[in-house]
Amino acid sequence: MAPELSVRGLHVLIDPGRVPTSRLDGFLGDIAEAGARVVQVRVKGATDADGLAYTERAVARVRALGLVSIVNDRVDWALAAGADGVHLGQDDTPLAEARRGAPDFILGASAGTLQELEVAYQSGADYVGIGPVYATPSKPDAGSPLTPAGLRALVTWLENQPNPPSAVAIGGILPDNAATVWHTGVAGLAVIQAVCGAPDPKAAVRALLAARSAYPDVGAGSHGRY
Repeated sequence: MAPELSVRGLHVLIDPGRVPTSRLDGFLGDIAEAGARVVQVRVKGATDADGLAYTERAVARVRALGLVSIVNDRVDWALAAGADGVHLGQDDTPLAEARRGAPDFILGASAGTLQELEVAYQSGADYVGIGPVYATPSKPDAGSPLTPAGLRALVTWLENQPNPPSAVAIGGILPDNAATVWHTGVAGLAVIQAVCGAPDPKAAVRALLAARSAYPDVGAGSHGRY
């Protein structure tokens, strides 16, 4: 099933530690049924062979479910696995280089400051993961939390640019604070532990998405390129 290429909605970030290969099919099926839109595959510290094998397995299942598949960091793995795009951090392959090698990819970037957001925008990112909104144990080196007010300031800056990338909030987002984050006008939320560490991932996805209904008219951050 070919996915509708949109990054709006809920992004779930998976890795072999939290979602091992033996759980991939069932886990991905559950979150797809609950309404997740994008799955980002993150593999850290594995051999190339093991990392690529996990990525290929995950991307194949994600695409079969009609979701959007994004690979973290590795453009080569994303191309080999047939993913829809790649997410590149501050220390990864430059976006312009990735665009030359994969012109049809959705390209995501990370930003935690206005300066980083400006660079992501000028580099042609299709969406920007902005955060951390709150402190997060999933990435201890992510920097100081922006807070929802800080996130809203960055989203506002994007809203005022021509043809802005979509804004996706990340960092410490849980069902009980998700409504506040949606209210900043972002196009999507990206989570790891809130879903991968939940006793009922399907229920967690539904709760994160239900929080959006408190603010049905979110801002222009939801009107990016994808």
